[in-house]
Amino acid sequence: MSKITRSNTTRGRVLWLKAYDIPASEKYSKGRAITNLMELKDEKITNVISVKNFDDSLFMATKKGVVKRISLKHFSKPRASGIKAINFPPGDSDILIGVEVVKPKQEVLLATKKGKAIRFNAEDVREMGRASYGVTGIKLNGNDEVVSLEILDTKAILTITKKGYGKRSLVEDYRKTSRAGKGVINLKITDKTGEIVTTASVNDKDSIIITTAKGIVIRTSLENIRVMGRATQGVRIVKLQQGDYVTDLVKFIEIGEEG
Repeated sequence: MSKITRSNTTRGRVLWLKAYDIPASEKYSKGRAITNLMELKDEKITNVISVKNFDDSLFMATKKGVVKRISLKHFSKPRASGIKAINFPPGDSDILIGVEVVKPKQEVLLATKKGKAIRFNAEDVREMGRASYGVTGIKLNGNDEVVSLEILDTKAILTITKKGYGKRSLVEDYRKTSRAGKGVINLKITDKTGEIVTTASVNDKDSIIITTAKGIVIRTSLENIRVMGRATQGVRIVKLQQGDYVTDLVKFIEIGEEG
């Protein structure tokens, strides 16, 4: 089967793009925005996933703490207009913040902007149909929101805040529970740190790229960020200019000249 690139939007649509339909570019070229290759309707791309077969499941998480697991077989026949993967309640402001392919017996972690995180088995969430909304993944307090979904296939979780603070914590430090709990402390939020922007599931030799609102791009190795306990505020990873703040974090894999 040809490799297919699947895109998931903030409003729960699944869109398809054959990998060979993406225009070829030079190694160091800017490339084309994926939004120019797909038809979007007042929504944004949440994630792009490469799919070789449809034997696994999709695991989705929303900013309001709802999670859903659905078989990839529901999306084996592409439609030009896309297919709804999640049915948000009418008038609801909830959006998808993360979508990942999950295999049997894998664990997931949800992290919130106010410094909480919950770890549980993906199979605690039964597979559902496309017409369903989902079930509670984490119980949120006040105006807290889920900011990231991680499939736990590494030894540590990297967390970064709006004001450039961050840390690595071992996955084993996050007590595994059932879904729908309140979670544990992931990072101590203070005025100095700001709220959590996102997380990444990482290994010691990984590298990351951090981006800021003013367009600054910082690349660093995980070896430069020490492992710390969960209930700490971390250390300054990025020195920001006045008025600037962290917008995203991406883990990347080095590709050699031959690859």
